Amino acid sequence: MNAVEIDYTLTTPVPLRACFTVSGFTALLGRSGEGKTSLLRALAGLLPASGSPWPGLPPEQRPIGYLPQETRLFPHLSVLENTAYALTGKTRLHAARALLAELGLEDLGARRPHQLSGGQAKRVALARALAHGPELLLLDEPSAGLDRQTRDETLDWLKQTAKARGIPVLAATHDYDIAAQADALALLAESRIIQHGPAAEVFAAPASRAAAELLGVPWLG
Repeated sequence: MNAVEIDYTLTTPVPLRACFTVSGFTALLGRSGEGKTSLLRALAGLLPASGSPWPGLPPEQRPIGYLPQETRLFPHLSVLENTAYALTGKTRLHAARALLAELGLEDLGARRPHQLSGGQAKRVALARALAHGPELLLLDEPSAGLDRQTRDETLDWLKQTAKARGIPVLAATHDYDIAAQADALALLAESRIIQHGPAAEVFAAPASRAAAELLGVPWLG
């Protein structure tokens, strides 16, 4: 599994300094308004920021797969056409069909978005984000709009898919269950990453009172 070193500074819409490593499935845990979404958008090239990786590159040149919180598939396109949207060349539909088969979604290829369940729509959106072979996958609140069972099934599928392809994932969330199931955990508070490491270790040993409060666990000093 590859890793991506993040070192970003934002001044707008919120001041933020983020310095940590994304490896495996990494959860970015923080309260509303702390800048989780802003950091993802900056990494995708949609907000101004300084730092690395990919300094100054426009969005279309960044090796990023990005799933915003509101998963939007093109309603007038089939699942196959949605998946092929970011691809070019005469073989784009063939490549998209092969990807859907690899991800176990081939039976959905002819459907339109309104014919999909919430979990299916999330998986198709992920397939579209993976189609161009990104080096990093960004997810904004991946559990939004899903019931608990669908969330857990979709999360397991997502983690297995990303791991099989060697793509690190950064998932912005306020969902403690997702944070607990992550490989690594980055805590965002006070306009910075206050702790980062293996999720089990972060939960077991918060480094500060602010970290303990964010995790909802006792602070033992």
